[in-house]
Amino acid sequence: MKLKRDMVAGLVFSTIGLGALAIALGYPFGSTLNMGPGYFPTLVSGLIVVLGIALTMRELRAGNGALLTDIAWRPLGIIIAAVAGFAILIQHSGLIPAVCFLTAVGWYADPRRSLRALPVQLVIGILVPILIFRIGLNMPIPLWRF
Repeated sequence: MKLKRDMVAGLVFSTIGLGALAIALGYPFGSTLNMGPGYFPTLVSGLIVVLGIALTMRELRAGNGALLTDIAWRPLGIIIAAVAGFAILIQHSGLIPAVCFLTAVGWYADPRRSLRALPVQLVIGILVPILIFRIGLNMPIPLWRF
């Protein structure tokens, strides 16, 4: 049996989801009205496990997906670098530089990228987290760090 992309992706999602679920179950869950610190991570990791199982089962039934060797490695590497850079910059530089880095580097992963779309993506990428986390949830995420 040749390794198929969807099969490997499903197994990876399931493994990551189970690991995150094991960690999340160590936190108090709470209730829907009074969420504890484990509520959201438990739900998200559970959904990741379900997605992984569904992807694996679909590939087992269909069996005609793309081979693992058909992975576009260049875009994958660019996205991993963009996310890793975001994780480093959010701690040391703040939200705005981290989102700008993530968006600008991730933009190179799309082979059909448009230079006209990049400024729009940057503005939306900066405004959405500010609206959600700073204004909506009142989280003290620094926008800039010098």
